[in-house]
Amino acid sequence: MPISFPRSLFRRKTRAPDKTIVSLGYPIVFHWTILVVLLGLLIFSAFKQMVPLLATTVFLLVLAILPRLWSRYALRSLSGRISISHDRAFPDERVELTFELVNRGLPLPWLEIEIEFPYRLATGKRSLSPYTWERLRWVTALSRGQVITWNHTLEAKARGDYRLGPLRLRSGDMLGLFPRELVLSHFQSLLVYPRIFPLNKLNLPLRALLGERSTLRSIYEDISRVAGARDYRYDDPFKHIHWKASAAHSKLQTRQYESSTNLSLLLILDVHSFPEEDEEFEHAVSTVASLAYEAERQGFAVGLITNSEPKVQIPIGSGRTQLMRILEALARITAKSWISLYEEMDRFRTILPMGTTMVVVTRTTTPTLASLASQLEQDGYSFLWVSIEQESPTITSLNRKAYP
Repeated sequence: MPISFPRSLFRRKTRAPDKTIVSLGYPIVFHWTILVVLLGLLIFSAFKQMVPLLATTVFLLVLAILPRLWSRYALRSLSGRISISHDRAFPDERVELTFELVNRGLPLPWLEIEIEFPYRLATGKRSLSPYTWERLRWVTALSRGQVITWNHTLEAKARGDYRLGPLRLRSGDMLGLFPRELVLSHFQSLLVYPRIFPLNKLNLPLRALLGERSTLRSIYEDISRVAGARDYRYDDPFKHIHWKASAAHSKLQTRQYESSTNLSLLLILDVHSFPEEDEEFEHAVSTVASLAYEAERQGFAVGLITNSEPKVQIPIGSGRTQLMRILEALARITAKSWISLYEEMDRFRTILPMGTTMVVVTRTTTPTLASLASQLEQDGYSFLWVSIEQESPTITSLNRKAYP
């Protein structure tokens, strides 16, 4: 029958609220075996009065015990932290990382520092394995009470929501017989926004998409802004009845809404049309981000809907804060989707403000999408879609007129 040892005999951990110390040296059962053998030699050499063997055995015992104890307590009083200059960045923007180590315990004859970065953040390429990381390593020495600080410049290569860390510190005795590793479970978050391109680089005609400020647009009632109440007329929609005002006047009253001629742009990213998170998907995300940026720059109201998992639903609004909400959502979005755009839009058609211009960014146009566009146009909405095909997206209106 084979003999099995508990896992704790081979790898012992000392846990603290924010750190973990792991032994990387020989298994503890091997160390105890050596000690038992040396103690046996010590007793034998003392009984036989073999002075050379006795001296050698004592030296080996000291060599086996003292480095072990030194390594055991070396990392217990070592602390460190990571800080970054800013936790939001755009692609190709540089972020300054600062590392600080404080040693309040035994001197460390050698110390290896290692920090892990997501592979995509550091290289801009997608890894085939989720366990692939980029690592930075330094080797130094620390005396008792010493504080060291060093900086590293990290260039954000791709959009995403990343965690920097953990910080791994390896040290031990001077001979390196019993190395140990301290894992500091301290992470820093870094959010990288999508890349924003000028619309002329995306081959999207701005006039066809956003129109011009001086262009006259149809006047719609904005149901989000109530101006007052008036007497009910037979052709007023039932849902516009103002019940509180009706009770006060003892007759039916209808809400009156302010008229709006401002362009409201609803950006819709059809995640379901992309089979994987590839270059086409990244191009689509950048296209949506570029449209949102241009709409905010021209003072238009803009919102965002995606059929991703989890879903993104940002109501139409204006201002810099609205733009940053959209960019943060796009930075975190993935290509996971379980519902088609046609099914998703059925849930939002009744709450969309009148006069909204909807821009759907999809991988390719389909008959189902054309049917949805026809229905929305009949309801009074403007509908455009942007097809991400190969390297040049095209913008198409409902009548299938394509703009180069």
